[in-house]
Amino acid sequence: MPFRDICGQDRPLRLLRRAWAGGRLAQAYCFTGPAGVGKRSTAVALAQAVKCLSPLTAPPGEDTPDACGACRACARIAAGQHPDVTLIAPEEKTVITIDQIRGLAARASLRACEGTAKIWILDPAHDMQEPAANAFLKTLEEPPAGSLFLLVTTAFSALLPTIRSRCQDVRFAALGEEHLRTILARRGRTAEEAAAAAAAAGGSAERALAPDARERCAARARLVEDVWSALGSLPALLDQADRLAKDRENLEDALEALLAFTRDAAVAGIGPPAASLLPVERRTEVARVTGDAPLAALLQVHAVQREAQQALAWHAQPRFAAERMLLRMRQAIGRK
Repeated sequence: MPFRDICGQDRPLRLLRRAWAGGRLAQAYCFTGPAGVGKRSTAVALAQAVKCLSPLTAPPGEDTPDACGACRACARIAAGQHPDVTLIAPEEKTVITIDQIRGLAARASLRACEGTAKIWILDPAHDMQEPAANAFLKTLEEPPAGSLFLLVTTAFSALLPTIRSRCQDVRFAALGEEHLRTILARRGRTAEEAAAAAAAAGGSAERALAPDARERCAARARLVEDVWSALGSLPALLDQADRLAKDRENLEDALEALLAFTRDAAVAGIGPPAASLLPVERRTEVARVTGDAPLAALLQVHAVQREAQQALAWHAQPRFAAERMLLRMRQAIGRK
């Protein structure tokens, strides 16, 4: 997927394309933002640009060329088969281990098989165990020649500060409904299907493209309402913590839904013109669920939820993270 195929992320794409075209790429980048908005696709697009055998020149009046997307290097990168482009992902869907990082360091010291560049995509980078993160830091401190490190994360603050300081931070935003509809149309969805899925996806192409997108979005809405309802009763709150913490993946998904909702509630609470950024139905929904919670309380709730997300990224026990978050949410909105 070359840069031109990525929707809704003009600012980060412009930054990366200009840096590549001008020979000014940093040694390491951290792509941060919500889940399912194109961070990994952009990492692949940048890898294709760097390794492309027949890059396209910029159109007249522009300074942003692109990978061809069709040469042998681009095709192998898209298929995950290029020897100089490596994805580092959690083993058995849990964590990135120190052994994986040691393997990265050993291979990074070797010459590239084709050309001079070696590219490493760590996704999600915040799933590095602490020993792995410390080992990776050593590689960043003395990076092998020709290596480019692309860290993909939804929890930038969960990375070691010393790792963050050595990466150029590239922020990705939630996708607008128009861009989601474009992505869905490319995948063969009808205009009606695309509009419905985009409206319910919360800015995530991943959620919009899921076969059960409507059901999942309805389930997320019910979860958010259940959580806010539980804040009025301590026994209900503890019961809700049990349900949220049945496994780590379940709590991660719940935190994404809660953060998206609280962000929208805060935007609605700011008032015009910010509130106009949300559809009328969404403003009505957040007002019904949050009641008369003031903007300051909503901002505090959002901070509490971000802290829970960060704690989970650093492998806190799900039950502890969920219970602490709910108790602090209850306190923020003044429930006794």
